[in-house]
Amino acid sequence: MSSTRAFASISLPLAAINAVRRNHKASLNDAVLMICSGALRRNFLKHGPLPRKSMVAGVPISTRAKGDASSNNQATMTLVNLGTHIADPAKRLTHVLAATAAMKANTGAMKSLMPSDFPTLGVPWLMAGLSSLYEKARVADRIPAIANVTISNVPGPTVPLYMAGARMLTNYPTSIVVHGVALNITVQTYDESLEFGLIACGEAMPEVAELARHVQASFDEFQALPASVEMASIAAPPAKSIVKRAVAKKAVKPPEPSATSVSKATTRAKAGAPKKARSAR
Repeated sequence: MSSTRAFASISLPLAAINAVRRNHKASLNDAVLMICSGALRRNFLKHGPLPRKSMVAGVPISTRAKGDASSNNQATMTLVNLGTHIADPAKRLTHVLAATAAMKANTGAMKSLMPSDFPTLGVPWLMAGLSSLYEKARVADRIPAIANVTISNVPGPTVPLYMAGARMLTNYPTSIVVHGVALNITVQTYDESLEFGLIACGEAMPEVAELARHVQASFDEFQALPASVEMASIAAPPAKSIVKRAVAKKAVKPPEPSATSVSKATTRAKAGAPKKARSAR
């Protein structure tokens, strides 16, 4: 990792992203990963080589339970397969959705085993020391990195912010890169936008501004995808439910009596019928 950094940013309309992701039953995190996947694929197709296997993203997630207001950090790091080796965007989306579903299932099963509470005191000097040791020992050259890129989606203010009466137009997040993972994409919501901040090692990826333009192209590609088959079938549930009720009624309709049963029923009816004289009285 060199001492130089390259930074770029881009804003996408939050309402449009939400509309597209709902068409595919995807979360906002799924949409961010899908957009980043397409952008990375475009970038490596041009600057190459595009890895034959999918790139893997290190994704920080919150493990805080709903309603937990304790004053500590509850987060951990997970890995998501981005499907960058898949050319068809529809198939890539299916791949990303399956990968995030598997990640959520594994996270839930192993939550109690994951380190999550990182105390703030002492972390800066500890991380600086570990980073220096990592660099001097050239660990990244000996052990393959577990992730190729860090992608983080951070909730931000959904209303505009002001200072001295001036409205803040954008709020691009800036994070860090570490040895072995030379690209960090951090996303944050602000007002009506989704703000992307891309930072990379200046030597490993000097074309990060071009990658930001690929983010826009990838979103356009995502937006052009037709609604998923599941959503298309959900769009007209009344007709399907009516058919089910009709079939159910038809299934419980009693069978027509046979000739033998009709004959026996008629005989019993005649035997039990009162005489005409009595009925006259």
